Amino acid sequence: MTTIPQMECCTMLGIDPKTLRNWLRHAQLHFVAHPTDARLKCLTPEQVQQLAALHARPLQPPAATSAALRQEASPLAPPLAPPSSPEPNKAQVADAPASGSEAAGLRTAVSGLEAKVMALQEQLAHLTLELLRERSERYERRLSSLEALLSQGAPLLFAKTEEMSVVDHHKARSSQRSPHPGELQARSRVIPRVELGAAGSYVLICPHEGELAFPTDSPEWFEWLCSLSSFRFIGHAARFTAYREGLRSWRASRSFRGQTHKQSLGTTDRLSIARLEEVAGMLQARLT
Repeated sequence: MTTIPQMECCTMLGIDPKTLRNWLRHAQLHFVAHPTDARLKCLTPEQVQQLAALHARPLQPPAATSAALRQEASPLAPPLAPPSSPEPNKAQVADAPASGSEAAGLRTAVSGLEAKVMALQEQLAHLTLELLRERSERYERRLSSLEALLSQGAPLLFAKTEEMSVVDHHKARSSQRSPHPGELQARSRVIPRVELGAAGSYVLICPHEGELAFPTDSPEWFEWLCSLSSFRFIGHAARFTAYREGLRSWRASRSFRGQTHKQSLGTTDRLSIARLEEVAGMLQARLT
């Protein structure tokens, strides 16, 4: 039985030993022992051909394997002549030029690849230098335009900067100044106000925040009323002061000629503009 060593099998299939072992495991094949040396792992030609067919690999038998296969195929051939015979010398002379031409072809291919790699490296270096040069020129143009703009608008910029610094200084002084006790007392006496504006819409005024932006009868309106303890209402034909009674109840109060008239407004969730106008009309009717 002809056997092929493991390394020659790898050369024939063009793979490494680890890949060969993986292929054997998947194909459920095993190594066979060498006829003379049991330490060598070998495969039969049939196993090598089976692996090549399974993985679509072309077989490239080396010179030693080809000789072994030729001997196995012709068992009745006459024994080899001694080294001094001329026939083996002719075979050796015929094999040597073939191997030499193959090596020369490989060297030529490798030299061509090296030349191509060097040309690609030179092109890459040239492109890199061009990119860096273009980027530096673009940055220089931008810097020149910025310097020109700064030189033209420098006086205006310095004037604005000085003006802003003065304004900031005054703001800082005003924010650091503590309010007068009389001013604090006057602020505490002012209550929020809901009044009818000149445009026919109601204006909400807070002593601390100024005019509020949200509309009446909105969720923000009722949340704002929940945070108040009293407010002033000025409607179409009457006005009153509303103050809280308990947690949710409100009452309207208006003084006229030494007399105070009061009317229940209801809970906070009922304090709509329509309800406020209605109570204002009721109090005005009492006065007249």
